[in-house]
Order: sequence, then structure tokens, then C-alpha cells
Amino acid sequence: MLEVLHLVSNPETLQSPRAQLKVAPEQSKSAQKLYPISKVVQFVPKEVDMMPGNWAEPGNPTPYELCTTLQTCKRLWHLNKEALTCFDCDQEVTLHNIKVLEKLYIHLMDYLVE
Repeated sequence: MLEVLHLVSNPETLQSPRAQLKVAPEQSKSAQKLYPISKVVQFVPKEVDMMPGNWAEPGNPTPYELCTTLQTCKRLWHLNKEALTCFDCDQEVTLHNIKVLEKLYIHLMDYLVE
């Protein structure tokens, strides 16, 4: 089964902000193009260290931290929604990711009200 999201936060390994595909070594070259075994989603450089646990002052984000975290949350939510259309997607894990991201987004929106 496909594990939908593996988040890579090491900026040294970032090649592009788009998804990176990994393939199994036993697959043929043509099968590698058609059936990737894992889709790795990476943080873009500005997203590194911008999750709520990494804010400079926990519970009191700067406008930049809050904006970046909201954008990251939305981007990952859209990627998970897109992954649901994949034939070998682990639906249960992906739906769980979506629920967690929705809860995080609602929590982050509360900071805008305060």
C-alpha cells in the first residue's frame, strides 16, 4: 500500500517544493513510471520550523509564523485530498491526516480571532 505523506523537514534534502516519488528497486523501469511505491511530500524552505511546536513563543505566534503555518496546513490538506484519488492510497491513513489537518486549521484560526 502507498503511505501518502512522509514529511521531510531537513532543508538539506529539499530538492523541490513538489512531491518526490520513490520506487522499489525490483520494479522495471516502465513500472517505476506507472506505479510509484511512496510519495514523499517535503516542506518548502520557509515552512521548516514553522509548525506550532517550533514557534519562538509557544501559544503566541508572530503574524509571519501564523500565516506560514496556515498556508502549510492548507497545502498539506490539499495534497491529502488529491492523494485520495490515487488507486493505491491508504484511505484510512489519508482520511486521518485530513481530520488532523482540519483540527489544526480550526485551532490556528482561533489565533486570528484573538
